[in-house]
Amino acid sequence: MDFIDLTPIQLRHTPLGTRQQDPKLHDWQLDWEKLAALIRDNGDVMAVVQAGLAEDWLNTQGTIWDEEWGYHRYPNDNREPDDTVFWAASTWATPAILVTFHNELTRAFACYREGRDPDFHYLGR
Repeated sequence: MDFIDLTPIQLRHTPLGTRQQDPKLHDWQLDWEKLAALIRDNGDVMAVVQAGLAEDWLNTQGTIWDEEWGYHRYPNDNREPDDTVFWAASTWATPAILVTFHNELTRAFACYREGRDPDFHYLGR
């Protein structure tokens, strides 16, 4: 998996957060298989990967992988409070990732597939 296979996306902030959701437009969830392949194939050039919803990034994002810890074990869970709480599915917004590279440049990409599963699956089954 290479970055050229992903669609760049702009990250935005919804001032009221996600409490006032827009009407249902779709059922999209983070594409964990694509994301895991991206990290596996490009981990040597990335420093941090965050995930969230592109249309409400500040309220929905969290770190899921970094070069020091690898995958953060319990996103969306308070067992290890490591600032890793994020939204991985939406009926109105676009699941996305933000990659910070070793040269400190950042790029955001849409990374979703059809589905409604908000849980994390990158640790395997």
